[in-house]
Amino acid sequence: MPATTMTTQKEIASQLGVSPSLVSRVLTGTADQIGVSGETIQRIREVAAKLHYRPSAAALTLRGAPTMTLGVIVRNFEDPFFGHMIGELQALAWTKEYSLVLTGCPSGNGQAIDLASLLKYRLDGVIILGSDFEPEGLDAFPEKGIPVVQIGAGPPRPGFVRVTMDQALGLQQLVAYLTKLGHRDIGYIGDDTPPHLRREKIVQTILRSHDLATRPKALVRVVAHDVETGYESMQRLLRQCGELLPTAIIAADDVTAQGALRALYERRIHVPTDLSLAGIDDIPSAKMTIPSLTTLRQPTGELVRRAFQLLTGSAAKSRTQAVSDIVVEPEFVIRESCAAPRAPQPGRQPHD
Repeated sequence: MPATTMTTQKEIASQLGVSPSLVSRVLTGTADQIGVSGETIQRIREVAAKLHYRPSAAALTLRGAPTMTLGVIVRNFEDPFFGHMIGELQALAWTKEYSLVLTGCPSGNGQAIDLASLLKYRLDGVIILGSDFEPEGLDAFPEKGIPVVQIGAGPPRPGFVRVTMDQALGLQQLVAYLTKLGHRDIGYIGDDTPPHLRREKIVQTILRSHDLATRPKALVRVVAHDVETGYESMQRLLRQCGELLPTAIIAADDVTAQGALRALYERRIHVPTDLSLAGIDDIPSAKMTIPSLTTLRQPTGELVRRAFQLLTGSAAKSRTQAVSDIVVEPEFVIRESCAAPRAPQPGRQPHD
């Protein structure tokens, strides 16, 4: 039978010559309660697997069982970081025989999403991908008893559990690495979105703990333009700083760092010879840039796994009500884009 054909319990029963009620007992895990032999249980499960049987979500709902369906709300489908996270989530859902229903923003410029469309599905839970992402209508899920887990940082929200990276720990490692290389003049570039502003604040706090501070001209914050943010912010920093560039720059994320690399390339400023550059997230393309990016690796697989575990299984609702927010340690990845600063050269300009 083709995998695309919906197999019923009656068809399994007919092939084996047993009653549909016995098949139902086996497939719902209650056959042992009526003394069904292990051999019979195994035979029914083998035929169900061969025929690609999947339980009906409607039937599961009627008897109060999990429907094996999760809603996923994505902050920005164009962001490669979220694309990687969706891939991790889909792979995990496939191995556990869960279905995903996705919705979200085609870009990060707005938060207008029709969340009501998700409510027509019998969801076991909802996963939100993205920090500080609160589209209108989110409260409807916990109000209807649907547990919600958000992968990303943000303020506390009733009925939600957050799973997020320990950004402070990771940025401490990054700043410590740069100072160990000898950098004392460290800039920062990003945009005006809450995730970037949060990272900017953390970086500045950590720099002060090292008795350092970013010069005002080397701290650049532009209006968010997704992939253009890094290019625009680096262009502004170059104009503001002139010949006196910082020796290292921390970008708010890897996409911003990649845009910054383009701006530096156009000005013939070499990384890391003239200036070190680091990002955050470790998106898949971070290791493919020239030079490859030193960055903080978001533990994407671990974040997705922890969120998925909270929402799956018969105890999902009570589990999400009982746990506090989960914080996962990042991994600091050293690549080619950072090096010790060159010896100061008065009047130095970007070279040809």
